[in-house]
Amino acid sequence: MSKVFFSSWNGQIVDEREKALDERIELRDLDIPEHFDRKELKAMIGWAGLIIADPEINVVEALKEYFKNVQDKSCGRCIPCRAGSKVIADRLETISTGEGSEGDLLFLKEMATLIKNGSLCELGISSPVPLLHALEYFEEDFLALINGTKTAGDNSYEYHPILTAPCQNGCPAHINIPRYITCIKEGNYEEALAVNREKTPLVGTLGRVCIHPCESNCNRQPYDQSLSIRLLKRFAADFGAKNNYDRERSYPLPAPDADRVAIVGAGPAGLNAAYKLAQKGYAVTIYEALPVAGGMLAVGIPSYRLPRDILNAEIGLVESLGVKIIYNTKVGVDITLDQIWAEGYKAIFIASGLHDSATMGCEGEDACYYGYMPGVEFLRKINLGETVDLGESVAVIGGGNVAMDCARSAVRLGVKEVHLIYRRSRTEMPANKAEIDAAEEEGIKFHLLANPTCILEEKGAVSGMECVKMELGEPDSSGRRRPIPVDGSEFILSSDTVIPAIGQVADFCFLNEDCGMEVTRWGTLKVDEETMAASTPGIFAGGDAVLGARTVIEAIATANRAAEAIDSYIREGKSTVGNNYKLEKHIEDLGVYREENVPAIVGGRKRLEEEVMPVAERMQGFAEAELGFKCPSVSIAEAERCVSCLRLGLAVVSPGRKNDD
Repeated sequence: MSKVFFSSWNGQIVDEREKALDERIELRDLDIPEHFDRKELKAMIGWAGLIIADPEINVVEALKEYFKNVQDKSCGRCIPCRAGSKVIADRLETISTGEGSEGDLLFLKEMATLIKNGSLCELGISSPVPLLHALEYFEEDFLALINGTKTAGDNSYEYHPILTAPCQNGCPAHINIPRYITCIKEGNYEEALAVNREKTPLVGTLGRVCIHPCESNCNRQPYDQSLSIRLLKRFAADFGAKNNYDRERSYPLPAPDADRVAIVGAGPAGLNAAYKLAQKGYAVTIYEALPVAGGMLAVGIPSYRLPRDILNAEIGLVESLGVKIIYNTKVGVDITLDQIWAEGYKAIFIASGLHDSATMGCEGEDACYYGYMPGVEFLRKINLGETVDLGESVAVIGGGNVAMDCARSAVRLGVKEVHLIYRRSRTEMPANKAEIDAAEEEGIKFHLLANPTCILEEKGAVSGMECVKMELGEPDSSGRRRPIPVDGSEFILSSDTVIPAIGQVADFCFLNEDCGMEVTRWGTLKVDEETMAASTPGIFAGGDAVLGARTVIEAIATANRAAEAIDSYIREGKSTVGNNYKLEKHIEDLGVYREENVPAIVGGRKRLEEEVMPVAERMQGFAEAELGFKCPSVSIAEAERCVSCLRLGLAVVSPGRKNDD
């Protein structure tokens, strides 16, 4: 186990240099990862300071290597960072070779302070931090080289640079957000779209429906408002569609004898895995149970949020790479996994999603009353163009985005009264705030702290619900306060249709006793978290089938890892993922976004808002309600709010073969 020799990470000084090895605390006690790419971490130098685990590390040599990388990554837009990092790297080289003087230490401190105070982006502002810490706590290491009592010696360590940003690290798929925002600043929209498409074909889709966790990591938050990252992504996609940008045509179609991969499900995970595998030259076939591709994007999200032409164009992009989609074919019913294997596929990726509804557990739920319709079924019907008779009053149960989609869709179908029943308060609602606000604007009546106890009927049809009022108790496993029924508070809510939207579950009808795959106690497929490999060789899984009901961007992240692992499995017989995932996971453990570490930027530039269709108009049908940034000048103005909070780190590890056990 790795021990702390010294750490100044995030300003917390832990100095164990005078202690014996067995008395030192472990790296994990400071929430610092012990390994990098399965090799023991010897040191970390970066935006938040120094971490030293190996006393033999030559701090000066490591800092020299670090500043070479600062020089390499610097954008060059401001002199202090670009020129200053080279000056520091050169001076550290002079000291390392024994040609320095004590005056160099004062020079380094002054230059580091100049860069820290004079740079215009976070890379420049934060890069001097480890040097300043080293000059304060490891001065003797510098002096030993200057006085000749120590030489640089044989530098046998490996150095691995890490470049990220809080927003990029907050994105599950680690899309290079700073890069595409910079492209938009410069008016290079084609490149901005290409940067996004390095990770996913579903750029316009994400630009509309992503819950944007990246924005929660934006450093502008303490000053004014986070950057509109999702809308900038959407702008790049929309502008690209309007101007027919399409870089994916450069990928050749798979060779006639290419290795074949089968995918179960054409939802976001299945499409993304197919996209990445096709780019690697594989012949990919997707088996889809529905008559359309897109999974819940196509049948679970109303078109006023995600127009079908946008989604279909991005599905077409996947198909243009030679991916074949076989529709109306449910694996486990129309074809078995064994039959798929018999077709000669080298691997199978399961991305079957969650297309069944969770049950409420209240009386009358299983009575098959006319007018009782689970939310997933309701959305599927309207998205496939089927006629739905809801009556004049609808009650939707739930507080998530699916519940909001159901309620807002009912309004657009002409229902006079739409009620939404949620057992907690508005604060605990898991739906996006924008969706909740929009639902209220559209006249949906919220019944908070209430829960159904019985579905009521007349002549075999729903007539309403009996509900009970709730109060909030202590937090449960989700961190939200547990709802508790209030005795004697029952009330009746009349309605013609009841739509429960409280969760989704998987249909794993394709599993049998011989397939060897495991299902967790949460009703999801058990896989390796890193490679997405199941316990059965050659089978991988991702998306909601593994994660549960989560987000599109998380499904995409699992698909990207699975595609890397499948490629490795087919080529080398072993499932592995590349360094990019490991790098991001490593720095996530180190902590990338901390409010106390934000740069001293100028606030007061609030985020620009997208155009939105007036409430009265959008309630009349399913035309797209949110219109994004229509004008390039608006997108540029919003992109210019970005202060480029790049984080650079350098992991120092021992060389040699990594432990693959």
